[in-house]
Parts: sequence; structure tokens; C-alpha cells
Amino acid sequence: MKRKMILAAVAYMAGLFFASFFTGVSSLLFLLPAAAAVFFIGRYRGMVRCDFIIAGACFIAAAAVFGLYTSLNYGRVTAYDGETGSFRGTVVSVSDYNGGKSVYTLRGRIDGSRSAKLRLYTDSLDVRYGDIVKIENCTFSIPRGDYLYDPENRLRSEGVFLEAEYPDGISAEKSSGHKFRRSIIDYRERMCREFRSEMGEEAGSFIAGMVFGRSSELDNSVRTSFARCGIAHILAVSGLHVSIAALLFMELLKMLRVNRFAAFGAMNVFLLMLILLADSPISAVRAAIMMDMVYAAGLFRRQNDTFTSLSAAALLICITNPYVIYNAGFLLSVAGTFGIGVCAPYMTKGLREKGLLWGVLSAFLTMLCTSLCILPLSMKFFDETSLISPLSNLLIIPFCGVLIVIGMLYVFTGGAVSLLAPAKYVAEAILSLTDRISHSGRIYFSAGSDRVIELAFVLAVAVAAVQFIARSRRATAYAAAFSCTALFLGSAFSSRSFYRSFNAAVLGKGSNAAVVLTFSGRTDVIDLSGSSSSPDYVRKYLARNNISHPDVLVLTQNVQAQYSAYQSAFDGTVAEECYAAGDTPVYGSEDTEIYGNIGYVYSADDYTVAYENGVLTVKYGGASVSFSDAASHAENMEGLRVYYGNSAAEAVKDEEAVYVADCGNCFVIRLSDDGGHRIRRL
Repeated sequence: MKRKMILAAVAYMAGLFFASFFTGVSSLLFLLPAAAAVFFIGRYRGMVRCDFIIAGACFIAAAAVFGLYTSLNYGRVTAYDGETGSFRGTVVSVSDYNGGKSVYTLRGRIDGSRSAKLRLYTDSLDVRYGDIVKIENCTFSIPRGDYLYDPENRLRSEGVFLEAEYPDGISAEKSSGHKFRRSIIDYRERMCREFRSEMGEEAGSFIAGMVFGRSSELDNSVRTSFARCGIAHILAVSGLHVSIAALLFMELLKMLRVNRFAAFGAMNVFLLMLILLADSPISAVRAAIMMDMVYAAGLFRRQNDTFTSLSAAALLICITNPYVIYNAGFLLSVAGTFGIGVCAPYMTKGLREKGLLWGVLSAFLTMLCTSLCILPLSMKFFDETSLISPLSNLLIIPFCGVLIVIGMLYVFTGGAVSLLAPAKYVAEAILSLTDRISHSGRIYFSAGSDRVIELAFVLAVAVAAVQFIARSRRATAYAAAFSCTALFLGSAFSSRSFYRSFNAAVLGKGSNAAVVLTFSGRTDVIDLSGSSSSPDYVRKYLARNNISHPDVLVLTQNVQAQYSAYQSAFDGTVAEECYAAGDTPVYGSEDTEIYGNIGYVYSADDYTVAYENGVLTVKYGGASVSFSDAASHAENMEGLRVYYGNSAAEAVKDEEAVYVADCGNCFVIRLSDDGGHRIRRL
């Protein structure tokens, strides 16, 4: 029975994955040989006809369910893409941002007929969960991101298929309903305020992030430090949090001698409250289902194992929401649980019984197995993965676990049990340690290119195939070691190719743009528009290509604000050389050279850069490229002409020019010294 449950879950998830990422007749070229390989390997490993029938039926059922869901739900809602109309809906989530802006998720109807969930970005409306928001007129569009942030897949997994653009006539109605859910939200906000009040802003936000999954309230530098240390998962309510909460609660009920059936019911109510306090993350839902199965097995005198309960939980979630296959949190949660609960016990079997040192080695290998299981997904969703994750999880996570216990005791006793004073020092120590580690050197591995990410997934499948065929821990360990080596070599080859080429990257959105030049270890950033978001684009591009900070920074507009923004984006390190327009010194930087309002020219070893009257011209060998705002109608442009911003209707377009806003916001131009160029979209 356990084997069939695992087989059904794997086949169903494979069917969803295939239906979501492989479309068209060409996908059969992948499916047919894959099915043949599964058949022959399965026969070799003793799979019987019943196993193949279950696997095939689940695979086909998943593909069919995904297709029907897409046609009957997603397709009918997204048919409004580009259309204008009205919308009336109930607020189901609110996210506040700086500058008095908020993002609302609304559940309601388009033009009073089609049911849909809609994302609305607008000025804060002073509404809360359950209130009604009306939009008299707006343009509906499918949520599309860009190089910096792509929310489409996450929103799709949450059932949000449209967003409102250019909303007009927005009004709100207060509602007196939803009292239970509102009380949960109000209590969470009160607890977060008390954490910050008792422990200070940074430490309080940190413990609130761990208890409630509110990582968005932490500074970007803190989130980056945790990610590069490989412990960012602690900032999302997941299996660790659910396990700690369930264990503490069940031990308390055991001490009170509560009937085991009553205790089981009480635990479910308790876990439900925890999930609601954390805004129902899919990772916590998955963990709660597994925890339910663990305690139910003991309650009814049945055996249970992690692989079976993980498979059942994943299958149940996938059946109820076919688009969950797009959700990064769900995939990382499943992969991480598989690593720590299935792969690690198999690879470390018998080590703990050999003594203390072997037990420490077993703990380290457990963290290593978990890190390797999530490595391809981490590279896919975050462009990088930590190299010290096994060690940092072994040394830092236990202290984070203590903080979670303290935070939960405070929350679930309404502040009656408060150990926040000593917890403050532990939190500050963890924040300081992770910050030091993240700045100590190259402790993370960047993807560099999409090819490296694809290679990571191929190698992961190869390791799984070796285990399935050989059923040998030694063979699996060798395959994993070989795959990691191949992945690092592939990344090194990609980085070397990038290092030896002259690349001019255009980064930004709409009328905002920054140009990043990289060649032979040197990186120049020329900020052309003075947008506050440009440093974030630049930071992501450099991090993905293993560059810690630029060597040269040229600021052309909003100089003081942009200098501060770049300083914040690169953790205080702006650039070795900084040049700024105007005649006013830059506060906080005594070494910045002021070049006036006309322009600036400088030369590197193999190329020259000139900025004059809003036009940036870069020359490398026999090639040259010029960048300008499309609305300026600049005439002093040489070589390949690149226009960013909304193209003027009267602009004369030709095949040799590149219009950024018309054909994509972010791309890289690779110049060759013979005058040629090649463009690659990001």
C-alpha cells in the first residue's frame, strides 16, 4: 500500500509538471523516450503490471485535470486580458508598501458575471480583510513580471490570474462580517508590534518573521544574509515550525493527561490556528497534513513513514489545486522534506549508533542531503544557492529553534509567558553572525546562466535514476559527487565565457534604465534615468554573475538619492570609482568626482565610454552602441542604437535599432571587436 501511494504521488506530480511546462506536439518527443525509459527501468527493478497501471493512470489523470482546470477556469478568466470593464470584490489579502501604496487581492466578479481573483496595486484604501472594493473601470491584464520580479507563477498558484491596470473610480465599503478571521489578523499584528517594542525593531522583526513568516518586514540585507548562509527557510513557517508547535502542544496535553482522541482533535485546532496566523502558507499546510498522519498512525496503532506521509500530503494538495506545481514554496517544501526525512536517513543509516563523532557526522550529512535535494530549485527560483548551508543549518538553526519556541510561548499565552528579554540577545547575535558570514567571502554559488540551472535539473534526475537502478548508497553518493563537480565546472565554464566577453546589459523597466558594462573582470554601471529601482536590477544582475559590486558607478540624475540607493543595495560598498552629474558634492562620499551637467568621457584598457546630452556611447574595438531615451529623439547616436522608455509614436523605427520598452525591458548585448553584436534577452 505504501509503495502504491508513493508511486501515485510521484506519477501525479510528474503529470502536472509535464502538462504545465511541456506544451505542443514537440513535447511528445520528450514524453515517449521518458516513458520507455521508465518502463524498462521499472521492469528491471521489479515493478509489476499493477504498478505501471497506477503510474500511467495517475499521470494521465493529472494531465487531464490540469487541462480541464486551465480551460474551464484559467482560460475563461484570462480571456479578459486587455479588455476593460468593472470589478467588485471582497478583500482577501493586503500588503502595504512605502509611499502610501498597497497591493490588494480581491475575490469577486468581472462586470458582475465572471468570478475571478484580481490583484490591485493602488494608493492605500484603508480597508481590511472582508471589506468590499469597487472598480468602475480598469484594464484587465495577466500579471507579468520582469527581470527583477516575476509574480506570475506564484499568483497563478494562488488562483490570481488577472490584475487591474489604470483603475478608475475606486471606492470601498466597510463590512462588519469575517469577525473570526479579522480577530486572527488583529492578534497577529498586535503580537508583531509587541515583539518590536520589547526586543527592538530589528530583533523583533526577526522573531516575528520566524513565528509568523513575515520576512518581508526585514531589511533586504538581512534576507540576503540568511539566504547566503542557507537558512532563509527559517523565515517562512514550514515543517520545522509546525513540528515544534505540535510537539510542545502534545507534550502539554500529555502532562495534563488529556484523552488521546481529544488531544488529537485539540492538536488539529491548534495547528489550524497556527496556519491562519501565518496566512496559510502552503509549506505549513503540507507539514500539518503530514503531522496529522503521524499522530493518526499512533492513535490507531498503524505504522507510518515520512515518504508515505509526504507522498499523501503532496498528492492531496496537488489534487485540490493543480496549479500548485508553479508554487516555489510548495516545491521547496516537498524537496526539503524529502531530503531531511527520506534521503538523509537512507544515506546515514547506522552512523549514529557508532558513537558521538559519527553522530555529528550524521547530522552534517543530513543537512548536506537536504541542501543537495533543494539545490536545483534554489538555483531556479533564487539564482543562487549557499555553499555553507549544511554547516550553518547545523550550528545556527538550533538557536533559531529556541527563538521560535520562545516566540510561540509568548503568542499562544498572550504574553503571559515572556522570555523576550534574553531572546533579544540571542536574536541580535544570530543577526550579527549571519551578517559577518555573508560578507566573509564567496559562500554562495550563483547560477550564472539558464543553461547551468537546466544542467542542475538534468543531473538531479540522473542521480535519482542511479539510486533507482542500483539501490546502492555508495553508487548514489558517487553520482551526487560527480553531479556537483559537473555543475561547478559547468558554472565555471559559463563564468569564464562571460568574463572574457564584452557585455553591455540594459536593465530596468519602462522609462527607467541602467547600463552595466562587464569585461575582463571590470564592471561599470551607468545609471541613465535615476530610478529608485535601478540599483535592485543592477544588484540582481551582478549577483547572478558572481560580481559582488561595481568597479565604476556613473550617476546622471537624482544623484544624491541614487548614491544612497546604490549604497544600500550593495551593503555600504558603492564602487571603487564614482562619477556624478552636477556641481554639488555627494553627501557621504568624499571621493566622488563631479563632472557638471554636460557629460563625461573615460577610457578603460579596451573600450571608451562617453555620456553627453542624455546619450551614452560605448565603443569596443570596431563596435559601438548608443543608448538614449526614446522620447528625446536624440540624433548624436553611433553604431547600434538602443532606445529605452516608451517609444514616441512619431519615432522612425528601423531594423538596426532596439526599442527596449517595445520588446522587453532587460537584455544583454555582447559586442565583438570586429564590430559584430549579439542580443540575448534576460
